[in-house]
Amino acid sequence: MQEIKAIISKYDELKLSGQRLALAIVVNVEQSSYRRSGARMLISENGQWVGGISGGCLEGDTLKKAQYSIHKGKPVKVTYDTRDGDPNEIGIGLGCNGLIDVLITPIINDVDNPVESLRRVLQRRKPSIIITDLESGLSKDYTEDTVGAKLLKGSIEEVITARKSKLINNSFVEFIPPAISLYVYGKNYDVVPLAEIVKSIGWQITLVTHPSKVNHTLRNRVDQVIDCRNTEIDFDDYSVALLMSHDYKTDLDNLERLQKHALRYIGLLGPKKRKVKMLNDLKVNGVALRTDNIYGPMGLDTGATSPEEIAISIIAEIRACFENRDGNHLRLREGPIND
Repeated sequence: MQEIKAIISKYDELKLSGQRLALAIVVNVEQSSYRRSGARMLISENGQWVGGISGGCLEGDTLKKAQYSIHKGKPVKVTYDTRDGDPNEIGIGLGCNGLIDVLITPIINDVDNPVESLRRVLQRRKPSIIITDLESGLSKDYTEDTVGAKLLKGSIEEVITARKSKLINNSFVEFIPPAISLYVYGKNYDVVPLAEIVKSIGWQITLVTHPSKVNHTLRNRVDQVIDCRNTEIDFDDYSVALLMSHDYKTDLDNLERLQKHALRYIGLLGPKKRKVKMLNDLKVNGVALRTDNIYGPMGLDTGATSPEEIAISIIAEIRACFENRDGNHLRLREGPIND
């Protein structure tokens, strides 16, 4: 998500300077690749670029082809095939042993160009579909009324269900989820490194606490502060809650309030016995509990001890949760790591 934000920001900057631009996007991958479908980079006619479509092995060649596309005013589809391990092929030095199709589109108009489509979907708090025509390079947000959408409807539903972008006929159907949004119940110093990492990856973070007690350093690192006395928070499917007050009664009360929301992830600080006690206390009080979404102690088992290390383990666990992964070593995973 941070890459999309960076591309939009650079697009606005270069557009004001009068630079002609193109967007390169990976539309298909077979076998191994550092980036997957949907990876993109914005390129200007004078060679500036932001984003990336590989680990560095394809960007140089794509830059040249993008400048050609800008000059001609037409989209270009490029295929990089390094599956046979030919040492003369682009990308083999960095292990890109796969087939990668890249669509390079010059940005000509101000409405149906791929960057403006990204800007629109970025403002939503639900998954979006962008359909890019490989011939024209034009991108449109998917709705029932989108031209050609009826022909792709069945395939689009498959993309939404699988949450995976896909090349369908001559269209790239891209699934873009909203940024994960963290609601942190607390204001202590250990929230600062968490907020810094969250913002660096393009997620959102909101503090739920007493606004008057939030120090300047923390306030400048979060998106917003909600008064903890406001019990009506508009959570969505991509919201998570972290109970980090370091006060048992406060966390217990907040956990009880959160039970009425269908959150995918509720994280608790502290040892396992603290979580068990909280659940027992709520049960005694007659609170109907759902426990499969409660992660306590929150975070992956990495041996983290400092606030910074703990923040990394928490964010990694949230990511694994949303991708239905177990957070295990990649070397133990059978099959492609991105499937």
